[in-house]
Amino acid sequence: MKRTRLSPEDRREQILNVAKESIFENGLQQFSLKQLAVDAGISEPLLFHYFSSRVDLLQQLLSRDFNRYLDALNESLDESSTLHEILRVYVVHNFNERAERGVIDILLAEAEIAAAIKKRRTKNARQREKFLVDTIAKELDISRKKAAMLGLMASAASIAAAKFAHEAKLDRDDAIATAMQFITVGYEAAKSQ
Repeated sequence: MKRTRLSPEDRREQILNVAKESIFENGLQQFSLKQLAVDAGISEPLLFHYFSSRVDLLQQLLSRDFNRYLDALNESLDESSTLHEILRVYVVHNFNERAERGVIDILLAEAEIAAAIKKRRTKNARQREKFLVDTIAKELDISRKKAAMLGLMASAASIAAAKFAHEAKLDRDDAIATAMQFITVGYEAAKSQ
């Protein structure tokens, strides 16, 4: 196979995309740089020009995909102004995560690889939690502690619904609507107390 000349950034992206495909097809334990070079149609020295090691490549793949995930989530949240819209973003996100079973989850299972995004992941989780708790507390006119508890309960319900819907092969839109209805009724009940 003849190698196509790509810009350095395009080549790096191409290698990461092929690595991602390889992990999905063969699993992380079977992933090797030697096979990646073959699959990407490049030489091993060129591969090492972009990535110093297997761990470096996997950390960069995790960082890239995690940043894309956060950007998409944050963009959706920025476009949401009501509690209902914000909750829907999170519910849809949970359903998407379950359906896609992304490379992020696979790579996060390896502590050495996960270390690459630990700080950003923790910081972002705290920011999202504060944003959600503040929004719930304000919209429902309840304490932050109660809002935090409601947010945690809604999150657990959404994740469980996404898992069940995926495993039972339920219609995605119907399952999301049902999860939203369940969560909304719970929030309304908490508001009236």
